[in-house]
Amino acid sequence: MNAPRPRHSALGIAALVVSLVALVLFAVTAHVAHVPRYAGMHEVPVAVLVMLFVCLGVTVVGLLLGIGCALQHQRRRVTGVLALGLSITLLWAQASLGSWVHQQWEQAHPVAADQA
Repeated sequence: MNAPRPRHSALGIAALVVSLVALVLFAVTAHVAHVPRYAGMHEVPVAVLVMLFVCLGVTVVGLLLGIGCALQHQRRRVTGVLALGLSITLLWAQASLGSWVHQQWEQAHPVAADQA
């Protein structure tokens, strides 16, 4: 007789879904950040900042769910590990996008020499 195989982790499936939602949110945020109205950084890109922080929060939730899935015994953890990898990659990409936005803002608003 074959022993029953362990089932997929519900946390892993949830982590993968949340990470995919975070990926879509990041794609939308990156697109909005590159819209010509915001690319010049003449005004504060509040929409970009709000979307970036919402995406960051969703990514952290996916990361925590992925960690929870990886710690489960008696379950398949493939989806959780995939979600964990995607979440870590998204955190790196979000930090990169935030750094780019900050750099663009500083280039559009240089500090005067007498104020420095």
